[in-house]
Amino acid sequence: MNNKPFPLKRYYILYAGIGGIVFYAMLFSFFIHAERQALHQQYIENLVEKGSTFYRDVYRDVLEENHASFETIQSDDMRHKLRDKMEELITTDFGFAKVNVFNRKGVILYDYENQTNEGDLYDDIQGEGFQLALQGKTFSKQEEEDGKHFIEVYIPAFDLDTKQVVGVMEIYEDVTRFEDMVYEALQEALVIPTLIFILFNIMLFWIVFKADKVITMNTCLLIKVREHMEKYLSKSTTDAIYSSVTEKTELFKGEMQDIVIFFSDIRGFTSYSENEKPEVVVENLNKLFELQAEIIHKYDGIIDKFVGDEIMAMFPKHASQAAVQAGLDIQQAIQDSQDVNFNVGVGVHYGEALLGSIGTHDRRDYTVIGNIVNTGARFCGAAKGGEVIISKVVYEQLDEKHKAHFKLSEPLKLKGKEEVIETYVGKP
Repeated sequence: MNNKPFPLKRYYILYAGIGGIVFYAMLFSFFIHAERQALHQQYIENLVEKGSTFYRDVYRDVLEENHASFETIQSDDMRHKLRDKMEELITTDFGFAKVNVFNRKGVILYDYENQTNEGDLYDDIQGEGFQLALQGKTFSKQEEEDGKHFIEVYIPAFDLDTKQVVGVMEIYEDVTRFEDMVYEALQEALVIPTLIFILFNIMLFWIVFKADKVITMNTCLLIKVREHMEKYLSKSTTDAIYSSVTEKTELFKGEMQDIVIFFSDIRGFTSYSENEKPEVVVENLNKLFELQAEIIHKYDGIIDKFVGDEIMAMFPKHASQAAVQAGLDIQQAIQDSQDVNFNVGVGVHYGEALLGSIGTHDRRDYTVIGNIVNTGARFCGAAKGGEVIISKVVYEQLDEKHKAHFKLSEPLKLKGKEEVIETYVGKP
């Protein structure tokens, strides 16, 4: 049985408190990442649309007017017109960070940064972005340079009549301010949910703290009640009650078991109690019971009950030798004690008995009954002070060391039984 209250507060702090904070942080990060990705995708789509508009303006104002195309631009005059128009559009309308324009063969038609490269072959013509653009697809990636964030997009340039890819535009857009605005907007949007989460956890912790206090108080009370009950009920009774509650077994259901029965009884107690004050009798009796109980428990015995000056105890079926040793130790301890002035007789027997509930509907006792119980009690009654009487079946289960303490005694003729019982008597 667990004698400690359930650590509700500790479990809450560990799983709901810390776990909740970690979960919320992960959710927060996931939300920001998802929103950022969605806005990023939308930004790219807008950038692609701007790039397409940029190409249409160039086509209308330069290529169509001069009956030219990206493939036919060769003269310096045509290149100058193309450059002038593109720089005008970039400066006044579109505000791109950087633009490079190529024909299908990879010839650089416009280089925003270095005009001397125009007419040369693009050195990354086999790159993923350029090749996808030649296939009519858009390619984008993010880059960082000098602490600024850029989106690089390869956009196919389509002939407005044939709808065939006639060139590729590489456009850079500075998104540093956009990134900052996204994070600021998302953080502002999550301020209220975060405050609600914190307040909710504070309230929940207060409730858990109160509940933990009540659980601890009631558990401690139940533990104290159980500890006091165990002083008045046998361990087998309290174990049976606990099992019936926790394992939903039938309470006090009788069952046949092989056990070792143990009896101890004071010699001359009646005359002693008649000539002594009751409080002194009880005090000395409790000293003797305490001495015997400690030894019985040492050898894994279970005290079933105290009956007047008698102790009835049980040992597991394979513990005959332990029960006998307990009896010998009790006799030795009484001899050595300065506080105990009683002599006791001990009887030990082994066999099958019924372990179960005895009594009325309102008052019951969990105990053991059967022929071996009655016989064991008779052994105890026949033992003189300082003696341990055991049955033949118990004697046969002892090792040679323990057998040396015992000798065959006169057969016992028990009241109500025709046959005599072979017994052995021993001392420490």
